Amino acid sequence: MGQQPNIEFDADRIPRSTPEPGAARGWKPNRPGEINSPNDMPTGGVFGNPSPDTGWVVKLVAQAEFDRSSTALESVVATIASVRASVFGRGPVPDDVEAALIVLGLRTDGMPAETQERLAQQRSIWLSKVPHEVVRGRSVLDDIDRKFLHRPLDEIRRGIVEQTA
Repeated sequence: MGQQPNIEFDADRIPRSTPEPGAARGWKPNRPGEINSPNDMPTGGVFGNPSPDTGWVVKLVAQAEFDRSSTALESVVATIASVRASVFGRGPVPDDVEAALIVLGLRTDGMPAETQERLAQQRSIWLSKVPHEVVRGRSVLDDIDRKFLHRPLDEIRRGIVEQTA
């Protein structure tokens, strides 16, 4: 309906559009402990060893062929393999499981007898600690250097043989 000709409006009574709020101000997180990049992510200890899709290692361990005489052995293999994957910043692959089996002395092809014996002794020590650990295999991770796990499989095998020589 239009305005009646005999009624006049003041300028302040004319409807106006309401201004929209402006763009939000920029914001960056600055709280203590804020993770802004992958380099800020803490690892080890209570923080664990994060990597994408570490649950996949359970399937890889189930597919691997090795002596399953101990129920704790599978979880220790999975722990070592997932930590090796996290060292590379990726999800677990079959080579990570193979590296874990080499470290535990379950892949001893071509290794001297004294190396095999030492690995078997160390494995039994680690497996005896597993029932008392919150994270199965934590004692293994305390004894293994992360830089050692960063090596290719051949170098891991060579490094284990050299440690006993």
